[in-house]
Amino acid sequence: MNPNPLSDRQKALENQYIREKEIQMAKERAAKNQAAKNASTSSRGQQDASKAK
Repeated sequence: MNPNPLSDRQKALENQYIREKEIQMAKERAAKNQAAKNASTSSRGQQDASKAK
């Protein structure tokens, strides 16, 4: 039984696309989490400053 090289290539391209998409989504998720973390810490800083007055 000979494997179909076109099918193998297509599967490899699909896997590559999936990996790249997962990496992109992970970067977006990390950036969103970092932005949320920065927003929460900066708002805490503002609250602490208002308490100090």
